[in-house]
Amino acid sequence: MIYLSLDQSSRITGWAIFEDKKMTNCGQFAIKANKTMQERLDNFISELEILITTFNPDKIFYEGIQYQSNAETYKKLAYIQAMIIFCTSALNIEIKELAPSHWRSVLKDEFNWNFGRSRAEQKAKSKAFVEKYFNTITSEDTCDAICLGYAGILEENKNISAF
Repeated sequence: MIYLSLDQSSRITGWAIFEDKKMTNCGQFAIKANKTMQERLDNFISELEILITTFNPDKIFYEGIQYQSNAETYKKLAYIQAMIIFCTSALNIEIKELAPSHWRSVLKDEFNWNFGRSRAEQKAKSKAFVEKYFNTITSEDTCDAICLGYAGILEENKNISAF
């Protein structure tokens, strides 16, 4: 099973590819902030289509959004999330949304790893987790995509019956 995980945003999106539980590739793509929202969405979809064409994932994990006092940012993230849903639906690719608190909780339970409280601490702990368990040094956004994807895979495998 091939998984693509996304830590999507309107500027920098981290991504990771897993074959079963093994992370095989990761990276990020950037979208210039001076573009219109339509141009940013077009760029996002183009980048997503490249990832899908290149890696042919069976399932995509993406991060859920939450309102954090900025309505404009929340709206942009909702548009991007909608683009993921529309694109994967058209291509018949299974998807699963994981809230940031949820994927952190899955990894905390599995590895006894505390991700901290503040955004800065969570980003640093995510990087440390990826360095320790995946022997990879990369950007914060890519680290979040790796953590999110791995948590999704762990959770999915727990729901598989042995019978």
